Parts: sequence; C-alpha cells; structure tokens
Amino acid sequence: MSADETGEEFTPAELRLAEHLELLRASPPGTTPQLVPRVIRGVRWQRAVRDPLLLVGAVAAALLEGLGVVVQPPAGKS
Repeated sequence: MSADETGEEFTPAELRLAEHLELLRASPPGTTPQLVPRVIRGVRWQRAVRDPLLLVGAVAAALLEGLGVVVQPPAGKS
C-alpha cells in the first residue's frame, strides 16, 4: 500500500526503499541466456537433497532427545 491509500506518511526507510525500487524500475538488470537453466538446475538439486536432509535432521533430533533422557537424572532424585 502506498501512503496515498492509507493516509499515512512513509518512514525514512520506506522512502529510501521506494527510491531504490524506482531506480530498478527505470533500468531493470539484464539477464543472460544461461540464467534460467542455472536456476532450474539449482531447484532440481535442492529438491533432490531436501528429503534426505530432513530425514537426517529428524534422526539426529531423535538421537539427541534419547541421549538427553538417558543422561538426565531421575525426576525424584537430585
């Protein structure tokens, strides 16, 4: 939303951001033909690795929780 729609003034940070966005709008960065294939390769690689990493994280969390239960003194004794 802009300040006109809400009736509120922009903060100094919002004004600086608006200036930066206006510069980008005036001269958008160019792309190279290799950009799209590179992004697609990155997405495919991340998708392939995501599930095994989640499994490793879950196993590590379970091991640490189990170790915490084993090492922790009984609740009744101090």
